[in-house]
Amino acid sequence: MTAPGREVLWTPPPERVFASNMSRYQRWLAAEKNVCTTDFDSLWCWSISDLEKFWLSIWEYFDVIASAPPQAVLADTRMPGARWFPGTELNWAENLLRHTDQAGPAIISVDESGTTGELSRAELVAQVANLAAHFRTIGVRPGDRIAAMLPNIAPTVVAVLASASVGAVWSCCAPDFGVKGLVDRFAQIEPTVLIGVDGYQFNGKRVDRRDVFSALLDQLPTVRHAIMVDNIGLPYDGEHRQSIAEYADLVVGDAAPEYEQVPFDHPLWILYSSGTTGLPKGIVHSHGGILLEALKANALHYDLGPTDRVFIAASTAWVVWNMLVDTMVTGAAIVT
Repeated sequence: MTAPGREVLWTPPPERVFASNMSRYQRWLAAEKNVCTTDFDSLWCWSISDLEKFWLSIWEYFDVIASAPPQAVLADTRMPGARWFPGTELNWAENLLRHTDQAGPAIISVDESGTTGELSRAELVAQVANLAAHFRTIGVRPGDRIAAMLPNIAPTVVAVLASASVGAVWSCCAPDFGVKGLVDRFAQIEPTVLIGVDGYQFNGKRVDRRDVFSALLDQLPTVRHAIMVDNIGLPYDGEHRQSIAEYADLVVGDAAPEYEQVPFDHPLWILYSSGTTGLPKGIVHSHGGILLEALKANALHYDLGPTDRVFIAASTAWVVWNMLVDTMVTGAAIVT
């Protein structure tokens, strides 16, 4: 509906509407589920009036990979406390990395100077598998927290996928945070692994963050293992140098992809509130919830697919960075 006196700037032509992911999904609903929706409004009304059938249709339409498929959709409707897909086991990373047979890059990196690089889908899967194997070797178990002080670069994407692969819980902040801001967040979740970066480039200048990484290691007593990402070529020479692994050494090898199967509501990552009313509050999202929402939003609403490339100017301290990574579930390439 258009407000009186307002001109519609653009309307998609009928052939584009017909070819959209949303329209294809509606045709599938009619053919397979006998759910006939004539337009977006009628689809939306059905989706909120029959929650169980709607979310199960998203699962089935996008053929979610799961070792234990759904036996029930919504076991408890109380809020707070609703329980979705009880008994289901899956892995978010496995579903994001399923598009290995497609040509083209998975990640395109562009730095401030304009230098570009690409990571193919096969390279991404291999690096994730090798880093995940390292996590398992050092004793990371499902539910352990992995904290990261990293910018929006390809290694950060590899690391979050590797964390999810082993069932660990990811939490990331941008490297421009101060020590107190980082400790206020990370100390609450008691991480066993800390991943940091030597620095980042901003406005033509290199910003050294090695001292911040050292301070975090001093102030986070639960950290047992540390990893450093070389982003701007500053070697770490602090007092913890003997105990810090180099990221570049951990993503090479011949480890086979392995994805820990976890319950639908198993924690995937922890985000944070702003901290304006006290300590920042941790906000937890699950493997299954994020996966289904990512499929719905990115494929249906954004109409993304394997031929698309997605760029979002986002810091890793912002939930939009997580949304950028989530677009990979459609087979789209992302730009970091």
